[in-house]
Amino acid sequence: MRRGLKIVVWVGVFAVCAGAGAFVAAHTNPFPPGVEDPGARSTTPPSTSPSPASERWSLAMMSATRHELHVGGACRSAFRTTGAITVRPDGVASGEARAVLRGWGCDFPVAQVQTRSIRLAVSGKPLDGRLDLRFYELVGGSSPKGTQDLGGFIETLPLLNLQVRLTGERERAGASVLRPDGDLGRYVNDSRIQLACATGC
Repeated sequence: MRRGLKIVVWVGVFAVCAGAGAFVAAHTNPFPPGVEDPGARSTTPPSTSPSPASERWSLAMMSATRHELHVGGACRSAFRTTGAITVRPDGVASGEARAVLRGWGCDFPVAQVQTRSIRLAVSGKPLDGRLDLRFYELVGGSSPKGTQDLGGFIETLPLLNLQVRLTGERERAGASVLRPDGDLGRYVNDSRIQLACATGC
């Protein structure tokens, strides 16, 4: 075979090989499954601005309650509630508290045993620039077991809401509610609350 013809043949072979290699490379993923393509990474740096932190507030509430009977006379109780709540950046709050009896009495003899302490759940949501706080008795939270709150603190808890502005390190608010007892009498609750910033305020 002539030398010039050999050169032409080999050039053709190289061209075919180069074309086949280019085709395979264009249709093959060089990175096995689970390996990230470094060229596919975003060039945008992650945000370095800190996310808003939650706030923690301690609370103390004094409640003077009474059960006024339609036949006359009343039972009274005074509870002091202490606890803490966490307020998230979106303004929603949650926490727990414990109400402890400070005093009680009735205008007539009673056979029932007065409740001494109550475990409570606390929740709150933003409302017109304030924190609207609500209190709920936890299941089985009354102590001693089998006792009654004669003054009406537990009976008025579902209606009690205290709206507090969280603009300083210490805030106060108050609320008064009443509720019919279903027997022509009524329950009355006068409560005053104070919140103090613990962290993040």
